[in-house]
Amino acid sequence: MFILASCAPAVKVVPTETTTSLPALTITPQHPIDTPIQPFPTGTEIQLPYDDSMVNRDYCQSPDVFLSFSDAIKLNEDEIAGKLMGLWLAYFNAPQAPGYCRIDGYRIDKVYYDERTPDLPLEPKGDIMRVVQFSIKLIQIPNYWMSSAGEIDPQNWFHTGNDIAIFRSTDRYTMKFAYP
Repeated sequence: MFILASCAPAVKVVPTETTTSLPALTITPQHPIDTPIQPFPTGTEIQLPYDDSMVNRDYCQSPDVFLSFSDAIKLNEDEIAGKLMGLWLAYFNAPQAPGYCRIDGYRIDKVYYDERTPDLPLEPKGDIMRVVQFSIKLIQIPNYWMSSAGEIDPQNWFHTGNDIAIFRSTDRYTMKFAYP
């Protein structure tokens, strides 16, 4: 057995209580309290005339559009999708369209293939599937377009988009909107 001995005298440790005061904590609000609180930002105010007169709902139904193979001979699939969507929008851009669904212009903003499309539960599935983002100039409220998802800018352009399914037949392309 070994004994460990030290030459230093033993020290007795006695706990002591020490008190230190913390510095005073001052919290300054980012906005002084006497300043009125700003409301949350809201969407763009819609500056369109209101017209709830009778609507020719027959005209406002989605038209069937087609693009002949001869008109599409030099177009790629994105261009075919954009052309078909343009034909569809032109139907609503016509003077004879009722105010409820008439638009005062349109533009195709972007056409692309979404790589997730084969895995998405979209119906119908076409020979060509594309996403088309477009903008339309609204002329009144209420209107045919307000049930669609999108954003209205201060100039009353409604920015939205749809998945479309394009079908090849013997001599032309047709399109239908594809939904989950």
